[in-house]
Amino acid sequence: MNSPDRTALSARGGREKVAILLLALGDKLGTQLLQKFDAAEVKAIMSSAASINRVEKQDLDLIVDDFAANFARALGLGTDFDAVKGMVERAFTPNELSRMLGAQIMQAGEPVWKRFESGMENALVPYLLDEHPQTIAFILSKLGAEFASRCLSVLPGDFRITVARRLLKVQAVDRPVEEVVERVLEEDLLARQDAGLEAEGRSRLAALLNKLDRDKSGEILAGVAAWKPEEAARLKRMIFSFEDLGRLSQEARLALFDKLQTDQVVMALKGVDSALKEVALSSLGARARRMVEAELASDRGQRTREGDVARSAIVARVLEMAQRGDIELPSDDPPA
Repeated sequence: MNSPDRTALSARGGREKVAILLLALGDKLGTQLLQKFDAAEVKAIMSSAASINRVEKQDLDLIVDDFAANFARALGLGTDFDAVKGMVERAFTPNELSRMLGAQIMQAGEPVWKRFESGMENALVPYLLDEHPQTIAFILSKLGAEFASRCLSVLPGDFRITVARRLLKVQAVDRPVEEVVERVLEEDLLARQDAGLEAEGRSRLAALLNKLDRDKSGEILAGVAAWKPEEAARLKRMIFSFEDLGRLSQEARLALFDKLQTDQVVMALKGVDSALKEVALSSLGARARRMVEAELASDRGQRTREGDVARSAIVARVLEMAQRGDIELPSDDPPA
């Protein structure tokens, strides 16, 4: 950096800079510091002060920055985030820090990998399930061992094994690539207030589980239950499949089927067992029931892609109504 300001700074001698800094500190502090010098040093400062011309603000800023840098190097001071954070934490109580700075500022300089903690599995796992196993292995290798093991345990069986194998031989990646991953995780998961993040992650994981088949969602729930049973219980209350229709209250089923088209119900019931058919039929009005029964008379018990689409649409309607508060999803115990 060879700007005119820097050139002017280098033209000033060390004694002249000291005199300028003492003047900038003001009478009280400048006088106290001046008393620490011996006679020869005071004489040298006075001599240099005679040649000081007008000092502009930008010149003073450069002198202060230059002094601070040299002072830090002389003492071996570190300027890393952890050192500053430690000093700030010693100076103020946790409540004062939270009120003044907020949690985000205190975490801002920490590596992304260190900022994931217990309770964030729900936010991270849905991302992992959408990624390539090699990417997942890399991310898990950077996280703390305990947190990473919980995330790994939530992954479905075969997928979990694939990721575990890649973990055994995961290699370091170029720093620019790692920075891209860090930036994505920061923007999508960490660059917001912690309050509500766990609940948002839970909703995202529940939405993903609702899209998986019953076996895969069951594996993931079992993994969650192994390390946090209460969290698995919360997730179960947010998960619904077409086979759970019988667990809805009669009032909820009537409200649901009142919003469904007859042809959609017919398509959804083709290929399902008789007990589930009866649950759905009992939720229809007399006229609608007769129409659906007539259409199902030729049902051969085979599931079709169109039927899967219809069942998924009905499940989506249930979840939408539950989110609005129109109905309640069933608890772990079936209704009496």
